[in-house]
Amino acid sequence: MQAHEKPDFTYAFTLDDQIELIKEHQEHRGIPKADDKNLIVATWNLTNFGLQERESSHLELMAEIIRPFDVVAIQEVADDITQLHELLKYLKGSWKALYTDIAGNQERLGYLYQEDRLQPTELAAELAMRGYERNKITITVGDEETDGAEEVVFPGFNRNPYMVEFKADDFIFSLVNVHLYWTYYKIRRLEARALAKWAKSRIDKVGPPNNDIILIGDFNMPRVEEGDKIYEEMIEYGVSFPKYDTNLVGTNLAGDADYDEVAFFPSRTGDDFSNMGVFDFDKKVFPDLWPPYSMASSERKPKEKMFFQYIRYYLADHRPLWAEFKRARI
Repeated sequence: MQAHEKPDFTYAFTLDDQIELIKEHQEHRGIPKADDKNLIVATWNLTNFGLQERESSHLELMAEIIRPFDVVAIQEVADDITQLHELLKYLKGSWKALYTDIAGNQERLGYLYQEDRLQPTELAAELAMRGYERNKITITVGDEETDGAEEVVFPGFNRNPYMVEFKADDFIFSLVNVHLYWTYYKIRRLEARALAKWAKSRIDKVGPPNNDIILIGDFNMPRVEEGDKIYEEMIEYGVSFPKYDTNLVGTNLAGDADYDEVAFFPSRTGDDFSNMGVFDFDKKVFPDLWPPYSMASSERKPKEKMFFQYIRYYLADHRPLWAEFKRARI
């Protein structure tokens, strides 16, 4: 991981005021209230978490953003987990953490979950494919008509997906937390295909992970729609990507990309799913840091740059994506 550039300016804010703004926007975005019938699963790329010098007040704001959820798949957690423990302290209650060792990009994958709302069962593992399995996963790139085509074999995950099975009343499900490769498209495409093929091969197995397999995390897919090769190849295996209720925003700060996703097999998990949305916290926090619309464009753009520089360094450059499921089966 490589930390974003630290802002070269200071900004003073009142913590209570910012927490109130977050709570208001959570209600505005329709994040469901936790009750005895639902379970709220989320994913959030925490952005170089443990590398960037977040202050306690920023960690408290991050805790407030996470608080409505029951379990959160987190990505980009550094080797140093000091701030992860501090975040748990601000979450209070029954919040616990599970995480992997560092892998590609020197990052961990993990989960934050409320122990009084759901519990991990007996399965917790990284998804690592054996050689003969990897060799069966290939893509063809280049132009076949000009003999420029090349068959590329899956080399293995740069960051092994992290699966944990959880139980919430009657709902037993395996979350598979992923952070697919960003800088090399062919690798990302192979990772996505391997993930979908593996999940398809497991859903009918006797033992876990099986049945309700939920793929979640940072897929690094700019657009989840027809025409995107990665998306089309994954749905060929039966994986479904439900659309956001919050259809005005993407999960990046610019709001124009669908990097973070929750996906599952409708035949297994469709009846358990209720709705989902993006929590665009950046639309509400630090309003006095955002330049007024009356400001001239030449002055406004540098101010906007400062705002986003502050957000991505002290909070995150991704927005959380949440999905609501039913705890009980009828």
